[in-house]
Amino acid sequence: MKLFSKKKQIIPEMTRGEAMACKPVKNRDITETRMDNGLIMLSYPLRLKPLFADVAKRFGMWKDGSPPIKRLELDEMGTLVWDMIDGKNSVRKIAAKFAEKYQVLPREAEVAAASFLRDLGKRGLIAFNAANHGSK
Repeated sequence: MKLFSKKKQIIPEMTRGEAMACKPVKNRDITETRMDNGLIMLSYPLRLKPLFADVAKRFGMWKDGSPPIKRLELDEMGTLVWDMIDGKNSVRKIAAKFAEKYQVLPREAEVAAASFLRDLGKRGLIAFNAANHGSK
């Protein structure tokens, strides 16, 4: 008998088509600044687990009770993708625009755009609205 066994949450796998139909949306806590060179700088609060956040607060690492701010400077390709994130454009549409602009194969554009969007999602900068999943 395990005393502290944790049940794993089972998340159903998405098909490639379902993933490409998802529509990314920006986190409202993000501040975006367009720099003189046309690229975008994203500023966002650092996300910490509650235990680490409590330690950071105790040692005065948070100013005014707010978490530290991280910055991420996007390159030209990242800026193109970021500008298309509006909750209406699907990953597929973003990848198609990427392929057109940079004259790469559609599959390469899909992999690059999906990877970049996944990274933004892991950082908490965007979320995805899944088309045809759950609520209509």
